Amino acid sequence: MLQNIFLGMSLVGAEWVLYLLMILSIVSVSLMLERMKFYRDASKGLHEFRGYLRSAAQGGNWEEALRAARSRVQEQTNRSPDLEAEMAASILSMRSTGKLSPDVLTEVAMDGVIRARVQWEKNLSTLATIGNNAPFVGLFGTVLGIIKAFHDLSKQDANGVQGVTAGISEALIATAVGILVAIPAVVAFNLFQRKTKAALSEAEATKSFLIGQMSK
Repeated sequence: MLQNIFLGMSLVGAEWVLYLLMILSIVSVSLMLERMKFYRDASKGLHEFRGYLRSAAQGGNWEEALRAARSRVQEQTNRSPDLEAEMAASILSMRSTGKLSPDVLTEVAMDGVIRARVQWEKNLSTLATIGNNAPFVGLFGTVLGIIKAFHDLSKQDANGVQGVTAGISEALIATAVGILVAIPAVVAFNLFQRKTKAALSEAEATKSFLIGQMSK
């Protein structure tokens, strides 16, 4: 009885799986566009800010460096935050407290970095999930289509074989679509993850530079 229930579900075919894959494709593309806009906004003017910050710190112009960091933090209120502005502002503001221990400064710096990192990694796990599982969803659709095709074959004579083979070829489309959905999602995930790691490395370098200059 249970087998008949699952067979009845399988005979629906793979068409609904294709609709599911189309929905996953739309979600994937939307997330990719959202992440691209986020990283573009977060990186806007970052190279110039980093250069100005280092120049001011090397020259001992700590007030100018702090002012620049706070100004960038305020600018990012209405757009995507980078990983360095709030961190730099937190470190530089510690000069007025006199707490210049490298350990203390490191802990203060990591607060801003960790909170910004959450936003940098937002939706990446969803992209990875789509990329990893879309082929399996497509394969599931193909299996359903093949089950339906062989079931139809059992109800027909030899003259119906051509129609069944056509059904199998149509079922294989689900696997192809699943792979087609997965590839861009995986590529985007890898690129975005690499971009995040590179930004974290740059933030770590900026943090070490500022702490080193302040500890002199």
